[in-house]
Amino acid sequence: MSACPKPVPFETLVALSTGDLAPEEAASVEEHIFSCDDCAVASDRLARLVGGIRELIPPVLSHALRDRLVAKGTRVLHTPVEASIPARARFAPEVDLLVHVLRADLSRADRVDLELVTPEGAVRLRFEHVPFDAKTGEVLIACQRHFEAMGDDPIFRVHALESGEERSVGDYFVHHEWR
Repeated sequence: MSACPKPVPFETLVALSTGDLAPEEAASVEEHIFSCDDCAVASDRLARLVGGIRELIPPVLSHALRDRLVAKGTRVLHTPVEASIPARARFAPEVDLLVHVLRADLSRADRVDLELVTPEGAVRLRFEHVPFDAKTGEVLIACQRHFEAMGDDPIFRVHALESGEERSVGDYFVHHEWR
């Protein structure tokens, strides 16, 4: 077996996995991957990496990515969540992805950061420069059952950077019903 004469660039594999390629380009890349052992191995390694990351951290979605997922047929259930008001979210067989819609006044925000916090207040993870929609005041959290392994329901703490000053937006609570 010889090495691939024209390997698919890593950036292209990432764009394929996130749905950021034009349909014609995606079809061409997929056709190559299915016929090339080297590129299939690289694609599988990326898929394992992405899967591993999803097990560890909650992805924050842009509105555009959420819309592309829906357009591709992903069955999304939106859970609107207001600061300090507990919400409930439940997986069901007809749901592929829960999207927690954290809402606040983000109209003056230059940047939004998100922390995943334990019920005791310890910060597990911090995400800086997360996607947000200033007009709707929404931050979208994609939940793919990976919070279940954490034991407790996470608290999402949102911070906005406005004119160089950080402002605490609030804590968002989502009680997950796993079964």
